Amino acid sequence: MADLKNCRQCGRVFASQGSSLCRKCLDNVDKEFAIVRRYVRDHNGADVIEVSQATGVKEETILQFLREGRLLSRGFVASLKCERCSAKIDAGRFCTKCSYELNQQLQGIMPAAAEKAKTLPTGREQMHIYKIDK
Repeated sequence: MADLKNCRQCGRVFASQGSSLCRKCLDNVDKEFAIVRRYVRDHNGADVIEVSQATGVKEETILQFLREGRLLSRGFVASLKCERCSAKIDAGRFCTKCSYELNQQLQGIMPAAAEKAKTLPTGREQMHIYKIDK
């Protein structure tokens, strides 16, 4: 069953199925993406500010497309940097090196978490309160 949420962009209440945007706002974002993609394809080497001014799409929205991996900064002068080491990247949040390191760290944590889960109560160990009649 879908949860009722307020749209992050317009504030309307909608039945969410994983998204934080309502259907109307998602359609608008998709239209903006198509406009940006077309402009970047036709104007190779444009930067975020130029694309924003030419298309009317907010700079933050364009950067979000890059972070999500919907756009690649190849052929597009973008200032997208790794959130961990500040290296320049084409898309996403982390560079290849940092992604690998974070993945290795998570794999090291997962076996420890699985062991800890084995020692957690199974639900049979419960507290009981006895009623004492006077």
